[in-house]
Amino acid sequence: MCSVVCVVIMFLLTWWAALIAIGVVIFFLGYTLYKKPDVNWGSSVQASSYNMALNHCVGLNLVEDHVKNYRPQCLVLTGPPSSRPALVDLVNCFTKNLSLMMCGNVVTDGSSPSVLETASSNSHVSWLNQRKIRSFYRGVVASDLRCGVNMLLQGAGLGRIKPNVMLMGFKKDWRCDSCLAANNYTEILHDAFDLQYGVCVLRMREGLEVSNPSQSHVNQGFDGGPDSINTISPTSLIQTSAHSSVTVELEPQPTTVFQKKQGKKTIDVYWLSDDGGLTLLLPYLLTRRKRWARCKVRVFVGGETDKKEEQKEEVLSLIKRFRLGFQDVEVLTDIYQNPQPVNVHHFENLIRRFKQDPNTKQDSDSHPAGQQEAPWMITHQDLERNMAKSLRQIRLNEVLQDYSRDAALIVISRRCSVRDVPQLQISRIKSLKSENGFRRFSTKDDQSPR
Repeated sequence: MCSVVCVVIMFLLTWWAALIAIGVVIFFLGYTLYKKPDVNWGSSVQASSYNMALNHCVGLNLVEDHVKNYRPQCLVLTGPPSSRPALVDLVNCFTKNLSLMMCGNVVTDGSSPSVLETASSNSHVSWLNQRKIRSFYRGVVASDLRCGVNMLLQGAGLGRIKPNVMLMGFKKDWRCDSCLAANNYTEILHDAFDLQYGVCVLRMREGLEVSNPSQSHVNQGFDGGPDSINTISPTSLIQTSAHSSVTVELEPQPTTVFQKKQGKKTIDVYWLSDDGGLTLLLPYLLTRRKRWARCKVRVFVGGETDKKEEQKEEVLSLIKRFRLGFQDVEVLTDIYQNPQPVNVHHFENLIRRFKQDPNTKQDSDSHPAGQQEAPWMITHQDLERNMAKSLRQIRLNEVLQDYSRDAALIVISRRCSVRDVPQLQISRIKSLKSENGFRRFSTKDDQSPR
């Protein structure tokens, strides 16, 4: 409007001078369009957008946090986003146009210029834009995976706009990988708890990682190995954290199960411990999307037979207070029973390779190497101390098989408050079988001191 007023005033003052000025402008404009110089003139709109975004971010520092304004701002340990599209698609379902999503990549191949370029390559952002994913990307170079994830946990975000939930994939190759890798995996979970993050672990039977030409660059600490790589696009494998391949060209966009309409399936929520509400919030956010809108959310809680109806009413009242709108609540009175012996035997077979031989324990003083390996092994005392947890997890798997065999997504709250032997912790998650394509989201956001 101002520019139009200026032109009118020019003609009112000296019409012939105004015509000459306009002619000169048109001449230079035509010359520029004809030559088409490869020059970036900058954009005033871009500068204005930057100033507005910066001012709003700084302004958020003056606003106190409130539970009603809580948003799950997610740090997703994808490695290169193109290698684990299923995890990217699932998180995008409940963060799009709502909250922060940041894909994290840890590169552990040294600190050469080419490795630094790998971590900060714009091709990852281009892939996200091509897939229409509203997400930031952050890559770091570190000596090992755990250090890199710690960098992301402590340094990701800006002011109030910073992650408060960490999402990662299940370590599928925990039995054949090194003990150090398994330890790093569980320690990453505990590091996130120590930094007051909610933690979600996604496990899919098909795996989360797509096969691509750069498999030789997969970080072996979290690679599922050849048997975990799915060459079919409908499901892709995401292991926790980090790849280090450079994507020179945009890779083809694979289709994942989370991009399809789920139909009239169920989202089963096993709210077995008070985790602050994240276990209920994520399914609610999912059902607000068109792909999941027709899914029915079922909430399962543990209880006693003689107080079943009373406990059901308490949970329904609590859900109504949260305004989540879930109506289907089931009180499981048999969840605390002992599991079947055949399933206990299966669990023992899972950890058999890591159990310490009692005969070698007696000679530990004469074998320093054995002492060094002992912390990675499961002793008889470890088994006895964690027997109740293990049996409860085995029983939970039996309940899942009975109630949630055909569910589209299973969300389970789990407590992970003690630093147990890494193989025991992972084996308890592994005991929740995925024989029928279950998608499980194990969550925890209880930040109480341990």
